[in-house]
Amino acid sequence: MPVDPDQVKGGVVSAVNNLLLGFSSMDVEVRMVSFNKEINERTSRKLYPNVELHFLPEGPFPFHSLNYFMKGPALLRQQIREFDPDIIHLQTGNTFNFIRRSVKTRAKFVQTIHGMAREEAKRKKKWRDKIAWQLNAYLQDKTFPDNVVHLSEFSLKLFGKQIKHNTIIPNAIVPGFFNIQTKKGMDNRLLYMGVIDNNKNISYLLSQMKILMDEGKTYELDVLGDFLVPAYKEEVMAYIRDNGLEPYVHFRGWVTQSTVLQYIAKNDILVVSSKHESLPMVIAEAKAAGKVVVASAVGGIPEMIKDTEDGYLFQLSGNNELARILANLYSNSTLIESISSKARASALEKHHCDKVAAKTVDFYRTCV
Repeated sequence: MPVDPDQVKGGVVSAVNNLLLGFSSMDVEVRMVSFNKEINERTSRKLYPNVELHFLPEGPFPFHSLNYFMKGPALLRQQIREFDPDIIHLQTGNTFNFIRRSVKTRAKFVQTIHGMAREEAKRKKKWRDKIAWQLNAYLQDKTFPDNVVHLSEFSLKLFGKQIKHNTIIPNAIVPGFFNIQTKKGMDNRLLYMGVIDNNKNISYLLSQMKILMDEGKTYELDVLGDFLVPAYKEEVMAYIRDNGLEPYVHFRGWVTQSTVLQYIAKNDILVVSSKHESLPMVIAEAKAAGKVVVASAVGGIPEMIKDTEDGYLFQLSGNNELARILANLYSNSTLIESISSKARASALEKHHCDKVAAKTVDFYRTCV
């Protein structure tokens, strides 16, 4: 968790921040603890009257896991002595689950599964990466606490049988997204949000934009995020340059959360072309803002979208399905506005932070 809230870049950190806002209106006391490499001394502040943030120096070692192993148990014991929690909710697993076993406490442990290491391992190309992710998957399977929050049915089917108490609670979305004004008309603007890598598969999106451009249907694309691997960046940039897409693709880099809201407001369609996902925050955020989401039917995504009702699903192995969907939506204001209203209503029911926080506290009570 970054100390500067403007540096939040989505994903798990956004999910935690949003959940904390939901807790702020409830009769609970919450302390959020984050190990950070960016600080040298403990820092704390009140986020809300009943929610404290505590940032702890991670440690001097170059590897996160080594820092957690060496310093984590003592730091956790100190937090337990100070706060005496009923529940310790882990928003990441593996190493932290080893740490919890070295701590004696009356508190019950809960973990949310955000990532699926075994699914990630299948998509790694280098053997070293495959081995590392398979090891993560093994540790993930062996270290779950008794109480686990799944984000989707997909997660529950993968892991639920080996866990004592399971529940499904999707990620929380803050009111700022729901408060975005409904856009009138259609400007043929696409949005991509997140890390730019092989799994997120922006190459496929670009190939579909090329098909549409050749048909005379040009979309503008805003890309919020940045590349992880230089070689993949070169590949993507070369494709854009060689296929005349440069005027239509705009890389904005990582932007602040307030700027994210601005880009969501001005675009028409969020495209998620990933090869694997659990339950992407960006889909819930876009639907909350009343945006049409067009996404690959992988992982937990089909649980988030009712195809042709509040969004669209496509098969990556299909015959340019994404291009066909975008062609149908091109300059189609009536269809865009119809899907938009249903998307917002669906997100309000499932993802509003107040509702997610209430479900989470109900699960805590069950665990206690």
